Amino acid sequence: MLTQESTKLQAFAMEMKKGFDLLQEGQYEEALRALKPFIELMRQGGAPHIRLFVSYGIAQFRTGDMEGFLETYGAVKEMKTKNDEEERLKSNLDQLFETLMSELEKEQDHP
Repeated sequence: MLTQESTKLQAFAMEMKKGFDLLQEGQYEEALRALKPFIELMRQGGAPHIRLFVSYGIAQFRTGDMEGFLETYGAVKEMKTKNDEEERLKSNLDQLFETLMSELEKEQDHP
C-alpha cells in the first residue's frame, strides 16, 4: 500500500512526465505550461535537474521565447552533469544556442 507521501511523489513525477511527453509531441506551448511549476520549484530549492531545464529551454526556443531560453541556457551551463545522458542533454542545448547565435549574426549582417 502506498503512503500518502509516495502517492504525492508519484503524482508529481507523472505531471513532470506529462510535460516531457508534450515536448516530444511538439506541443511546445503546452509543455512550457506543464513544466513551468517544476522549474520554479527547482529554482527555489536550488535543486538542478538537467533534463527538466533542458526540456524547458527547448520548449522556450521552439516557441520563440529567446530571452527565457537564454536565461535557462545560462542556468544549465552552470549545472554539473552526473552522467553521459546529462552531458548529451547539455550538448543539445548548446546546439540550439549556437543556432540562435548564428541566426542573430545573419540578421546583423543583413539588416
